Amino acid sequence: IPLLPFVFAIDRAFEWSIAATGLTFFAVGAMKSVWSLASWWRSGAETLLIGGFAAAIAYFVGTLFA
Repeated sequence: IPLLPFVFAIDRAFEWSIAATGLTFFAVGAMKSVWSLASWWRSGAETLLIGGFAAAIAYFVGTLFA
């Protein structure tokens, strides 16, 4: 999902990549609520928050080695 804007050479690909990744994290979390006891928006927000932090850490670690 995060690479699709780069594959199609879209303007502002980095920003589109962030948005697509965030939307995907939220959607996966919302679908997770089917099996959990949390509401769909809470589960989606939790997955977005955790996934967003993990992605940000991975990005900053990558910049250290670039």
